[in-house]
Amino acid sequence: MTRPHLHSLLITFNWNRLILNIMWAISIVVFISQWLIYEVIAPQVPFLTPLNYFAQDLLIPDSIFLLIMIGLELCHRTYPQWSEVAIISASIVLSYIYLYFIRDYFAVAPVVLLFPLFISIIYFKKGYLLACLALCFVGLFGAFCLSEHRSTADMIDLILMSCIFLVAAFTGLAVIRRGSELIEQLDMVQQSEQELRIQAMMMERMAKIDPLTGLHNHKSFHEHIEKLLEDQRLHAFPIQIAILDIDNFKQVNDTFGHWAGDIALKQAASCIADSLSHTCFAARYGGEEFVVLLLEKDMQSAWKIVEKLRISIARRPIEEMNRRHITVSIGLHAIETGETKEYAFQQADQALYVSKSEGKNRTTIQ
Repeated sequence: MTRPHLHSLLITFNWNRLILNIMWAISIVVFISQWLIYEVIAPQVPFLTPLNYFAQDLLIPDSIFLLIMIGLELCHRTYPQWSEVAIISASIVLSYIYLYFIRDYFAVAPVVLLFPLFISIIYFKKGYLLACLALCFVGLFGAFCLSEHRSTADMIDLILMSCIFLVAAFTGLAVIRRGSELIEQLDMVQQSEQELRIQAMMMERMAKIDPLTGLHNHKSFHEHIEKLLEDQRLHAFPIQIAILDIDNFKQVNDTFGHWAGDIALKQAASCIADSLSHTCFAARYGGEEFVVLLLEKDMQSAWKIVEKLRISIARRPIEEMNRRHITVSIGLHAIETGETKEYAFQQADQALYVSKSEGKNRTTIQ
């Protein structure tokens, strides 16, 4: 399951939980109102005998309501993907049930059919709203047809309630349309923000990565070594710096062209990236010069790594140079706690100069 789809499911799950809470709250309000009618009004109305009202109009519908709510809770917890449809269906059934039990007492009883319309509007789905509207009219005309004594007043009530349903439906459609527009605008804003974040990340990467070799650049190297030296002053751990320079690079450019020189730089960078662990840091310092920061336990371990790297570069032929090889000279220095980056770089650079002066294609420790 993709992350956006999972996020959508979580949002729907939270909305279903909220609607269920609202339905529980409505059930409490309905029960309190029914109890007040039972205690206060029923004893004073001849056709509302307390016993009949308690059994038929309070106990039975509320028991059905409770059973339906328990079923919705089980569905929401066990099959959350069906919770939305179950809530819409239950709201329609509940409105029918209460309409059936109160239609003989209240002329405005069909107003309870607005309940599923309001629930469908919350989900911002036109299909739910239209389906609920159709079923509301079914319930409304069904109640009218079941009425034993239909009069002109009942017909007027039927027309008025139909108008109320249509007004509620049109209002709901307008709300859904406006909500959909707002969601689209929000999606566009989020997409624009995401594109800006991606652009910012790309610009940050471009500011720190050498575009030719894919290694870190001069600026990124200085930022990293400054942080390492600061951490070293606090915790005292070993750091080694190695400077690598491609031997006879000017001759490569003069003989095969600058495009071949770029290929040689890329190949050297590839060997560096392949030979170092994730704890090492490699950068193209400038021109044909690379710098590597290692965190090995001792100088002997660091020397073995850079020697392996030097041999790897020397053994890999370059097709664009008629399968000739390039070599690198390396200067290696162990940075002591308290050394500045300038001093450490100078020591490694002096070691590199010794490697160059003593025949190249070698590693010198300073």
